[in-house]
Amino acid sequence: MRSVTIACSLLFMLLSINATIAPPAFGAGPDWVMLDENDESSFFYDKAGTSKPEEGIVRVNTRVVYTEEGKAEAVKMLPSIDNSGKLYESRYLHDLNCGERESRLLNASHLDKDGGVLKSTDLSSFTEWEAIPPEVRMMLVLQDACVQ
Repeated sequence: MRSVTIACSLLFMLLSINATIAPPAFGAGPDWVMLDENDESSFFYDKAGTSKPEEGIVRVNTRVVYTEEGKAEAVKMLPSIDNSGKLYESRYLHDLNCGERESRLLNASHLDKDGGVLKSTDLSSFTEWEAIPPEVRMMLVLQDACVQ
């Protein structure tokens, strides 16, 4: 009986140590990697949230967090958002065609500071594949996401 107690204690101790040093495998949140920053916003993509819906295509989430100046400009472009004064960030879902260096916007969501959705739009049936110019932020995403 005593050997069973010792074995259980050792097992519990090993599991406790593993739980503190091992990264979470399931239920892990986004891994927002900042790729660019300017006076109007910071630009991120979720490195942990990429998927491959088909061969040569990578699906990515991007995030734009606005400064006060950037928020004022974004609100001008998004007049249909209720409570636009609460706009904090926008999140976008894109498909990237790695070989052709093209992207297609699937969804746009605009959120407040607490993550509340001010407006979300499914754009997948309206958007076409577009070439990604070398100087735009999406090229930074393509360069990172397509090598994984």
